[in-house]
This record gives sequence, C-alpha cells and structure tokens, in this order.
Amino acid sequence: MNRYFKWIIIAASAVIVLFLAMEAMRENLNTDWQRYQNKYKSELKLMAKTEQEREIAADYEIKMRQIVAPHLGRSDRCISCHVAMEDSRMVDMEHPLKSHPGDYLDKHDMNFVGCTSCHDGQGRAITAEAAHARGSEHFWEKPLLDGSFIESTCTRCHASGLDQSPHYNLGKQLFNQKGCFACHSVGDVGGVKGPALSDIGDASFHVKMPTHENRERLLDKFNQNVNLAYIYEAITEPAAQPEETEMQKVEFLEDEVTALMVYLKSLSSDRRMMDVGVADSRTAETGVVLPVQTKALSSAKVSGGAAKGYLLFQKNCIACHTIGGGDRVGPDLKGVTERREGEWLKKFIQYPTDMINAKDPIVMDLMKKYPTPMVNMGLSEEDVEEILKYLRNPEDVEVEESVATTPESASKIAPRAQINKGLDLFRGKQRFLNGGPSCMVCHHVRNASLFGGGSLAKEVTTSYSRLGDAGVKGILKNPPFPLMKEAYNGKPLTEDEVDALTAFLQESDREEGNQSPRDHKKIMVLAGVAGLVFLFLLLAVAGARRKKDSVNKNLFNRQKKSEDGI
Repeated sequence: MNRYFKWIIIAASAVIVLFLAMEAMRENLNTDWQRYQNKYKSELKLMAKTEQEREIAADYEIKMRQIVAPHLGRSDRCISCHVAMEDSRMVDMEHPLKSHPGDYLDKHDMNFVGCTSCHDGQGRAITAEAAHARGSEHFWEKPLLDGSFIESTCTRCHASGLDQSPHYNLGKQLFNQKGCFACHSVGDVGGVKGPALSDIGDASFHVKMPTHENRERLLDKFNQNVNLAYIYEAITEPAAQPEETEMQKVEFLEDEVTALMVYLKSLSSDRRMMDVGVADSRTAETGVVLPVQTKALSSAKVSGGAAKGYLLFQKNCIACHTIGGGDRVGPDLKGVTERREGEWLKKFIQYPTDMINAKDPIVMDLMKKYPTPMVNMGLSEEDVEEILKYLRNPEDVEVEESVATTPESASKIAPRAQINKGLDLFRGKQRFLNGGPSCMVCHHVRNASLFGGGSLAKEVTTSYSRLGDAGVKGILKNPPFPLMKEAYNGKPLTEDEVDALTAFLQESDREEGNQSPRDHKKIMVLAGVAGLVFLFLLLAVAGARRKKDSVNKNLFNRQKKSEDGI
C-alpha cells in the first residue's frame, strides 16, 4: 500500500477520534444542565451567611436530577436545569435559575405532581430544545405551555375550573352560551354534526395543522405550538378548513378567543376527571340556566308518551333551547307548536340550513334576535314527529333516576362464553355475520387480551358505565355517528353480536382498574428472536442438500476417470 495513502488514513482516523472525543465531552462534561447547576452552586456560595450554609453550598452535587411520578406515568428531568424551583431566594433570577412564581408549590407537592403535569413539554429530555418541544418540523406531542394556557392542564386533576383559572372558566362559559354543543360533543353530550372535541387538546400535529397560508403567522403567534395554532384558526377562521364546513364565523374579542382556546386545550385524554356536562351557571346577561348532565340519559328511566321525543331533544336541542327556561342561544320553545304552523316547524327542525339559504322571512326575523344559525342535525321524519310530540306536551314525560347502579338491581354478569365471543368480535378474530368491520379498527379498549387498537374514534373502556346497557346496545344497533353509520351501512349487527359486544364492554369496564396489560414490547422481541431462529433452522435444512463441491472439482474428477479408463 502506498505510504502516502496510509498517512491519509491515519490522519482521517485521528480527526474522527478527535471529533468523537469532543462530542463525548460536550454531551457529558459541558451540558446546559451542568452549567446551570454550577451557576446555582456559585449563587449558593454567595448567599451563604453561616458556616452551615457554606457547607451546604460546598456539598451541592452536580448531577442529573429527576422527579418520578409512577401514578401519573411521568419522569420529569426539568429540575436538572430549573434547580431553584423551590428556593424562594431566587425569585429575581432569570430562568432557569428562577424560583417558581406564586404559591402553587405550597399547595402542590412537586415530587408528587412533577412538572409536565401542568406545563407539558418532554419530561425525559435533557436539552432545552427537546424539553420545550417546540417547532412544527419535529411533530412534538406536548409542546411547553406558556401564560394563560397553563390553565388548560388544571382539569387533569381538578374536576372543574378553579379561582386560579379565569380563562378556563370563561372559555367553558362561552362554549356553553354560544351553543357549540349543538354541533360538537364533549364526552357523551352534544351533537354529531361537527367533529367530537373530547380530545381536541391532543390533536395530532401532522394532521391538525393550520392551513399553509396561516401557518407561519400562527406558529409565530403561539411560540411554535402547532396544536394551539390549529385551535386558534378553527375558532377565528372556521371556513379555512375544511372548505365545505357549515360552521359560521362568530366575532369574538381576543380575550374571549384565548379563553375558548384554553378550554378546548383542556379537552384531552390526560384528564383524570372528564367533565362531560354543561356548566350549571346563571349569567347576568342572558339569565340562562344551563343544566348539569353528568350522567348519560341511559342511566335514567324515561317514560311517558313523549319519552322518545324527550331523549331526542336532550341529545340534539338542549344546548340551544329550553322549554320554559327562557331564551338560550335560540328561543325558548315553550308553546312553539301554537305560535308556528305545523308544516313550517317540521321543515325547519329537519332542514334549517335549507330554509336559511332560501331566506325564509320568519327565519330571517329570528336570526336578527338569535344570530347563531341552526344547522341540520340529521333527523329523520319520525324523529321530527317525536320531537314535536314532546314540544306539544312536555309534561307527558317522567324522568326517574335509574336504580341500576344499586346492588339490588345491578346488571348481571354475562356468561364467560358470551364475553369471550364479544372479545373475538371486537378484535376481528371472529367476523361479523353481515361483513361489518371489527370494532378494533377504530376503537381501543384497555384490556390485557388486546394487542393495541385503533385511534380513529373514542376509547371505549368505560363506555358501559357512561352509557349503560341500553345506551351501548342502542349505539350498536343504530349507529348515530357518521363514520360508524357509514361503516355499517347495509351491514347491521345481529342481536347475538350486539349482546356479546355489550357483555365484553361491560366486563372491560368492570375490570378496568384491575387490568395488567401485557408487555407487548417483550412479546414482539421474543417473537422476532423466535422467528429469526426458525428462519436460520429452515435455511440450515434447505442448505443441507445444496451442492457442496465446486464445479471445477467435478470436472477434474470426470476427466481423471476418463484418463484412467474407468
């Protein structure tokens, strides 16, 4: 080998080793968190006034620090940089050596709740860029929250708004008053005309992003938080996406938009106590009482000639209208069947958008007083008749809290064979008789017997306790959700399949707190190793019959035999 080429290789190797050594030093001996801790140690020495304080400062150890909260599934290393969080003497310092503002740490044990429970961010990261998790190019799941948006995380532990969360409280009030429930659902309450908002605070970044025209401006406005930028655009420019939306633009003050964003950002799968009802509050401006509905209607016993109409009204109309409770987003409907002609009412209830587009004079007069337009709710003619029956005679309904939750009348546990059949149907091991897709394509259930699940629709682990037996069966028999309705159009479930799925969901709900999900990572690793071993064995068996001698050797042997006269 040419000696000059050898020297080139030696020099290149030396440069590579030098760069690796420098990078190792940068990562291990000169990190940001080490510099901050050294700075804090210097501050401790300067502030020390007694011998004991000087000893404490001298003994302060420079090391990786973290808070582990297994009950919340969090490991936060934020305090490796923010080392002075609980040191009130550092209140005037700059971040990250600044003590936590306010008295929050007096009421919250930081070692119990951690940091990302309130602030989001990537708790396990050890660099500022990764920990703050900002920037659309990375698709960070939980970018750091600033300012009033931190209020959106309070409901992860607290069931409702607090005095310390005024933006959240106002946002929730606006969501109720503006009739957003008419089209959007939160939990089990609300309409189905628009998308469900229960997990809007977790909207996937690479799917839910502002439009290209607004992206750069809104990302700069919200410190590169893609989720907040998307929610802001959805509120202020509803026609931006999708273009065929029926949502009308509502003029809000900037503070009101921020409040709505805080409330919507709080709607997350991280919430430990999901508030699925309408706030029970009376506002001075409207005098409206918004009823609390914390249980699904299936948990109440509804009887009377107008019972079906009552249930339809509660599902589709209650967000905007009352019967005798005063105006809400729309007018009070008490006596409406006497004020309006029957055919007009039927048409307006079933096809309000068509009548608005046709500029019906009565509708135009109503919109002068109630500017929020009514939208089509997908009601059938039969549904409209039932609603009208309820509007004519709302007293013909008796609502009695079900005693199904008491021990005396608790639902019986289904046979194990029926539960197992429901499990097989849910995960697709057994096909539905009429060819519908398995539930697992769209839904997930926290169950040790299941391997993953879909995220297109709501997780249904606790659906049985929320909806009750009748509610679950009603949805399975007559899907009310657009995607589900389309998926099972012409492919209805049989009665036996409905019973089996209901039994499985009841079992999953009851055992939800006792589940010990399998470690699928270990299973996948073991399966991969087993598959690799099997492949090697298969190759060994197949290779045992391969040709082992070279062609040249065979030719030589034949030639030699020919020469020897054999």
